[in-house]
Amino acid sequence: MPKLAILADPHSTHTIKWVKNLSRKGFQILLIGISDKPTSLYNDVPNVTCECYIVNKKVHRKRKLDFIKLTNLKHFFKIKKTIKDYDPDILHSFYASSYGLIGALCSIKPFVISVWGSDVFEFPKKSILHKLVLKFSLNRATCICATGKGLKTESEKYTSNKIHVIPFGINIDYFKPVTNTQKNTITITIGTVKHFKKIYGIETLIKSISKLKEDKNYSNLKLLLIGDGEEKKNYIKLANKLGIVNDINFTGFISNEQLHPQYQKMDIVVIPSIRESFGISVLEGMSCEIPVIASDISGFNEVGNTETITFFKPENEIDLANKIKACITDYKAYKVKAVKARKRVVNLFSEKACLEKKVNLYKQLLS
Repeated sequence: MPKLAILADPHSTHTIKWVKNLSRKGFQILLIGISDKPTSLYNDVPNVTCECYIVNKKVHRKRKLDFIKLTNLKHFFKIKKTIKDYDPDILHSFYASSYGLIGALCSIKPFVISVWGSDVFEFPKKSILHKLVLKFSLNRATCICATGKGLKTESEKYTSNKIHVIPFGINIDYFKPVTNTQKNTITITIGTVKHFKKIYGIETLIKSISKLKEDKNYSNLKLLLIGDGEEKKNYIKLANKLGIVNDINFTGFISNEQLHPQYQKMDIVVIPSIRESFGISVLEGMSCEIPVIASDISGFNEVGNTETITFFKPENEIDLANKIKACITDYKAYKVKAVKARKRVVNLFSEKACLEKKVNLYKQLLS
């Protein structure tokens, strides 16, 4: 049984999915993470041991310390010893700027880094030091995994190492076509699933719904916002200011395993991100055969095209409102588009196919 050591955020949805799936593939896994709270998420996952090092919440959240928090010397030496004692066949860091750095300092080969987005798009632009940290981490890796072509291209600015494109993948058996048997046919529900950060464009979506509701023909519009985060209070404040707070359901965080019933409530999925490296939420909506409207950005252009997704100009609430209006007006045509979208996900982005790509990469490294 191959021994895999993973350095990653133990609470991340992506980490949870990869670890569980790799466990099913027969890997023995040591997951090491640094967090402001412990986790029991892996207690019942076979062949997985999770070591979670606790840090002060204020330090962990402070953005200026986004790599210092992981190079805390006290934890670093403990982590390095834990990994050395475990003696993994492969060390894999999820996220280049933080866990990638600590993995690079462990001097274990083969060493893989997965870049996920802001670690490459944002982190190196903060200062020369941040850029040097990213370069150091990526260049110490045996190889690198990127979730999409755009992220691969951006990563190539900082390293000449081999970069493999391996998307996150979607569980197509779970995110299956929505039946809507229990749906309220009077209300039209627009939904999104995103963390509440400015970069994900939720403000644009709220403003577009407000714009639409100025027309009495769209008084039955409801907005379902699934997620949580630092901007939640600001979004509630904005909704109050626009007079539509009673038309918005702020659900809070909902785990990946409980998302499908939420998609069943949606008539249209809108993902309004300003920038994103890969469109997981877009794929989930597509896989559920719900019409998807998404911002016209590179990360979303990779997962779909104009035959499967309706694109709008990022941060443009008027364009978004017009695209929503068009979808409502000719909903049957957009449902046909949604069927094509589901087929695209099944053919290109199934969780099973993406997992096989990662397993094959590990096999190559061990051969």
